[in-house]
Amino acid sequence: MLNDVVYILCHDTLKQLQSDGHTSFSPVEVFLSAQEFCKEILALPDMTEGLNDEIEDLKEEAGGKNEAAPILTVASLQILALSKRKIGDNYRKVVLHILEYLDDYDQLLPLVEQMARKEESRWIEGKKSDLLNYELQCLAEDDSIDGQTVVTSIVDAASEGLSSDAILSIETVLSEINDRYSHRYQSDLDRLREVRRTKSHSQINIEKMNDIHDNDSVNVGGVENGRC
Repeated sequence: MLNDVVYILCHDTLKQLQSDGHTSFSPVEVFLSAQEFCKEILALPDMTEGLNDEIEDLKEEAGGKNEAAPILTVASLQILALSKRKIGDNYRKVVLHILEYLDDYDQLLPLVEQMARKEESRWIEGKKSDLLNYELQCLAEDDSIDGQTVVTSIVDAASEGLSSDAILSIETVLSEINDRYSHRYQSDLDRLREVRRTKSHSQINIEKMNDIHDNDSVNVGGVENGRC
């Protein structure tokens, strides 16, 4: 799930929502429940026709509208993410209907706004990564540049301001340049790799998440099949 952009965007927000007592479900449980809801909607001959029944079923199984609301919000994001490659024009009607249903849910706007800020921060991080990679490429093309100073500053910047995923792209470019210049930047490359490993270890336990994701009988609150 760490490779799923919707999960990455919503994880921190859902974790905060649970911490503040607005839901009893963990981010994993919300995400998997939303994923199951989407599967059932997509399996309908007409998504808009059976949507109300599916929403009511989810509300009942989740234990009320407030518990179902985060699941439906994430499901809307998942549907939007799928729309360009898998769903026809009806997806807009489905998302609009869900949002109308959630109109009186007081956490809807804060939830969406926090996710939007997360998306913006990921975009900014990606641009930072692009710029640092560009500097490395310039280093490879211009022997007159003080390579050691440039590489050290890039590794410092990446270590302080980027996630492990963003660091990996820089590490790949630096590794190629290091090989080209007879491993003169090996110490900085090793330092960057160690930072990436440390940041990776501090993230969510990937193996545990995959175990949950692959389990068809996830049981949350006494309801099976990964819904809630």
